Amino acid sequence: MSHRRALALAAGVIAFAAVTTVVGMASGAPPQFLVADLVMGLTFVASGLIAVWLRPHSPAGPMLLVCGALWFVGSYAPSGQPVVTHLGFAFEGYYDLVLAALLLMLSSPSLRLEPRWLIGALGAAMAARSLGRLLLQDPVRVFDCAECAANPFAIWPNLAAFEAVEIASNLAISGLAALVGVVALSRLLRSGPVLRRVRLPILVAGGLAMTARTYDSFEYAWSTATGALLVEITEPWGEIFAWVGFGARVLVPIGFVVATLRLRRAPGPLGPLSAGLERPRGSGTVGDALRTALGDPSLVLLRPVDGKAWITEDAAPAALPSPDHGRAVTMIGPEDRASAAIVHDPALLEQPELLAAVVRVLRLALENERLESELREQLRAVTESRERIVTAAEEERRRLERDLHDGAQQRLIGVMLALQQARSTADAEAAPKLLREQLDAAAREITEAIHELRELARGIHPAILEDAGLEAAVTALARRVGIPVDVGMTLDGRLPRLVESTAYFTIAEALTNTQRHARASHATVRVVQAGASLELEVSDDGQGGAAAERGSGLRGLADRVMALGGRFEVVSDAGRGTRIRATIPTG
Repeated sequence: MSHRRALALAAGVIAFAAVTTVVGMASGAPPQFLVADLVMGLTFVASGLIAVWLRPHSPAGPMLLVCGALWFVGSYAPSGQPVVTHLGFAFEGYYDLVLAALLLMLSSPSLRLEPRWLIGALGAAMAARSLGRLLLQDPVRVFDCAECAANPFAIWPNLAAFEAVEIASNLAISGLAALVGVVALSRLLRSGPVLRRVRLPILVAGGLAMTARTYDSFEYAWSTATGALLVEITEPWGEIFAWVGFGARVLVPIGFVVATLRLRRAPGPLGPLSAGLERPRGSGTVGDALRTALGDPSLVLLRPVDGKAWITEDAAPAALPSPDHGRAVTMIGPEDRASAAIVHDPALLEQPELLAAVVRVLRLALENERLESELREQLRAVTESRERIVTAAEEERRRLERDLHDGAQQRLIGVMLALQQARSTADAEAAPKLLREQLDAAAREITEAIHELRELARGIHPAILEDAGLEAAVTALARRVGIPVDVGMTLDGRLPRLVESTAYFTIAEALTNTQRHARASHATVRVVQAGASLELEVSDDGQGGAAAERGSGLRGLADRVMALGGRFEVVSDAGRGTRIRATIPTG
């Protein structure tokens, strides 16, 4: 209901209340009765306005305003004016019908008026009582009471028929009102913590109102049937007891306002939700953060699979609940392209602004989670790709070394042997001196080529690394460097092939740079196996100034080390030598 319509309805009810008060004053009603009646009725009006202002889309506000109007209908019963007296008597208490509907609606998990038959039956019983009072009783004609107000609506004044309808209808009203209270109470006991926290004040007040209606209607039936009161209470306690019954109804609008204000003043969940979503992975799920922030332990976060199925955060198959299942569903995104669905207590639907804010935060969190997942997948793919490149390069080194050894080198050795045989033949046959010299020169060239091929093959993949391991290969490498190299190694045994080759070529490239560019007089190699990693350091006393960003050699080493998940660092201040550190995982 819009604010303008609510104000118009409230103004109409207030005008009706003013007329009622004036009529009561003219009829000689006690002032305390008029004041109390006016305050109680206007409490419904004020609460209805507050409800419309705070929750314009909820039917509770208009229903409370209607209760305020119906409250003053019964106030005309003791006025003594024939028409309004009997209308007030016939239609008093209909505010309890609206309160019962409000109670059933607010106690329902789906916030719907159910069961409808219960309100329909209660309304029918009240209508039957109204018809009996309006058409079957006339104190002037039945009791010959000249001082009583005549009933202009009575078409068949009959005491027996009136009493029968009065007893039956009031017994039905009493039982149905009690059933409304029982249904609301049972729902409250079965509800989740969110529903209990939000609606407890109004449901308790509504239960008291239904208790008062149950007693009042049963009292009517009892006194009509027996001619005596159900409970004999002397004055002034009788009047106080009656006002307590009326006051029980007024607790309903007060309870509604209290519940609404308490809900609005509750700490906002966006801070805790954001904090929960920012926790490190492994410390809780997105669903945990939602359950904590919204105070709904029954909340479940579902994710879509293949656009048609749903799974929980534990990857268990799930389905969206049906509307009559007592659960509410809030989709994150358009329903046909939702990134998630929140299955929660329907009481949270009473806070649309809150849910909208939570959805915004959650949408950002899920988008960040998706991007993070894609980034991790890309990083995994890049890491695996780099590992494959390193492995392929290593295999290619081994193949090239094998081909050189088994192919060109063997052929050259064969040619050298043939030349040596030709030289021997030339000696035996007294060949010219020039021919012998040429054969000797060819043999020397081939011997040098074989030596260079062996050095090349050793550089591509040294056989000693494959046969004896990293320590022996590094020691042999240090002996071939043109400057003194101090080698210190602490290993627990053989390492994986890729780890050994990466460490070896890192050391080899570092020593090559030292020999060629550093103008160093001494170098040091330290290799230590520490737990699940291999730590190595190559340092020299040269001129420094090296950087991994410059020169393809060091940059290639950095790529190779990091491809295995390691770390690579170059410290080379000008004039202070160069230190290359690398850490390579061994697991």
